[in-house]
Amino acid sequence: MNYKDIADLSKDIFYSGHRFPDNMDLIVGVPRSGMLAASIVATHRNLPLIDIAGFLAGTPPWFGDTKALKPSLRFQSSWEARAPLVIDDSILTGASMKKVGKQLEYAGLRDRSNIGAVYYEPDSEYDIDFALAPVRYPRIFEWNLMHKSILNHSCVDIDGVLCRDPTPEENDDGPRYRAFLEQVPALQTPSQTIGYLVTSRLERYREETEQWLRANGIRFHHLYMMNLGSAAERRRLGGHGFFKGNIYKKVDASLFIESAHQQAMEIAQISGKSVLSFENGELVQPGGIRGALSRGRMEIQKGSWKRHIPEPIKVLYRKYLLSGGLVKN
Repeated sequence: MNYKDIADLSKDIFYSGHRFPDNMDLIVGVPRSGMLAASIVATHRNLPLIDIAGFLAGTPPWFGDTKALKPSLRFQSSWEARAPLVIDDSILTGASMKKVGKQLEYAGLRDRSNIGAVYYEPDSEYDIDFALAPVRYPRIFEWNLMHKSILNHSCVDIDGVLCRDPTPEENDDGPRYRAFLEQVPALQTPSQTIGYLVTSRLERYREETEQWLRANGIRFHHLYMMNLGSAAERRRLGGHGFFKGNIYKKVDASLFIESAHQQAMEIAQISGKSVLSFENGELVQPGGIRGALSRGRMEIQKGSWKRHIPEPIKVLYRKYLLSGGLVKN
């Protein structure tokens, strides 16, 4: 499994800048995730930005007032752009970008536009104009993880993932802790049903936990909690990672999303499966191997650093074949 976070997205766009067409004068994002990539490109290049719907309608693009923009780029209509770049965060089957291409053709904008994505499946072929970095399937992205069907077959921690951790004052195993369980705001509300919630919270707090989950619209199939007498006993035993790892090992789940990095490493070692560490923002592989090795981001290795440069584009696309190459390799 491969993982990319927002920092990776920014770095991969930055270090692939030489593969963009030199003459692009407008960045068009494909909502929703593509707007994240488009915003990064537009900010790096100081170019006007718009979404695909606005572009198709000829709406004036967004460019803000805090940075100087060439007068030639201050379009009254996005149709004035001569070389717009239409970008999505990733492409897998190519169905979404095929739809975008048809919309551009219908509007008479396809011939002047370059369309593509940041991440692509290297073993597939697409009718697009550019792609930047290969990421093999299965893959997960930080920015849409909580809204993908992989959650149906995942284990998810609660504190530090779905809500913040309790403060030392709140963590009294008494009335303050119960108040925390009932009132803590959700950090995120997944739109998918979670297969397995696995938490170090004690079994005696199941009612408060389930009530909080219902109140925040968080759906799940199973909830595993530690069956110990007190928080003091839990701290004395220190078996958080052991408990979670054994649950993960026995259930039909392909990913564990854990808040604490140390526990993530323990869970991966015990279960023999991949664990996403929210604390470090990386995928921990079985045996404690850090997911940075498969993530393609800047990393420290034995006192030296290496920068990931995405390998040359491998997709086939119409304009590349016709013109001999729009994107520099």
